[in-house]
Amino acid sequence: MIAIINPDTPQGVIDGLVKNGCTPVTVPLCTQVARPIAGHPDIQLCIIGNKIIYQPQLDISFLQLLSQSGHTLVRGQSLLQKHYPYDCPYNVAYTGKVAFHNTKITDSSIHQVLADIHGSDPIIHVNQGYTKCSTCIVDTDAIITSDIAIHKAAVKNSIDSLLIQPGYIELPGYTYGFIGGASGKCSDTIYFTGYLHKHPDYRRIVNFVAKHNKKMVFLSDLPAMDIGSIFFIDMNA
Repeated sequence: MIAIINPDTPQGVIDGLVKNGCTPVTVPLCTQVARPIAGHPDIQLCIIGNKIIYQPQLDISFLQLLSQSGHTLVRGQSLLQKHYPYDCPYNVAYTGKVAFHNTKITDSSIHQVLADIHGSDPIIHVNQGYTKCSTCIVDTDAIITSDIAIHKAAVKNSIDSLLIQPGYIELPGYTYGFIGGASGKCSDTIYFTGYLHKHPDYRRIVNFVAKHNKKMVFLSDLPAMDIGSIFFIDMNA
């Protein structure tokens, strides 16, 4: 199992991934976007089922590594740009059942892949471009977010959503980060980059994850940090 991470990921988080049987692999920095998010995997990749949609300027050597997995690589059509919202056409929150994104900027290849899988395009429009950053995927029908628009859209579409207070997650270069960018889901476990104990909704988060029969693992003893999500890929699948 490889874990695709930000090259700026703290060593403690990397050690935690190794301890949990994963091989950390860093995504190349993207010079087309602002430096604080240049290494965020969820800015450059969107994983839907067994398909990886990637931004077209992604380093070729990294693509060669991804091609060794059982996933199908799909070239995105949107060129990333420095300023929002043109830096997040791939930052789509997909639960396995529905997706959340600002459909005005969603890459066309993502629309097509979702339509191919589901028979129709299941993206639910919200006015947020960083939906993957903002959303911790707990299950196909369960999410955690601090974004009220995503929360309302989820509830409206029969997705169990835990709305938490914003903040209490670090993101160097910004006031604070988001819970989606500080986490990743692998099988029945939700991995967090660091502790959430100081978050005022910590106990609610723990109970919500348990409610959906998932386990929680804190990869380090650092405060939780938004590193642009962790993408887990089984190279033997």
